[in-house]
Amino acid sequence: MDVVGYMNHADLLLEDEQGLVIIGGVNYVLSIGDKVYFKRNIDQGLQQRCAIDISFASNQHCGLFEDQCQVKFSGNRTELNQYISATTVH
Repeated sequence: MDVVGYMNHADLLLEDEQGLVIIGGVNYVLSIGDKVYFKRNIDQGLQQRCAIDISFASNQHCGLFEDQCQVKFSGNRTELNQYISATTVH
């Protein structure tokens, strides 16, 4: 999935042809254009954690770096708009 935007609290918006995902808790600083590859779920609880590989655009996507993240949202654009409305303080 490609990093396509930044959200609140250092969360990242990822997108591919399957949909959108918001992740947080990454130990690396990611930029627009970096890629995140989901490998496996680590924890299925309230704070779903996943093992990921990261490929950096600044390094021409040469090499993968292992990390973990928390998946905060997964869905399509309509569901993303509903999620943002439900989680944003108005």
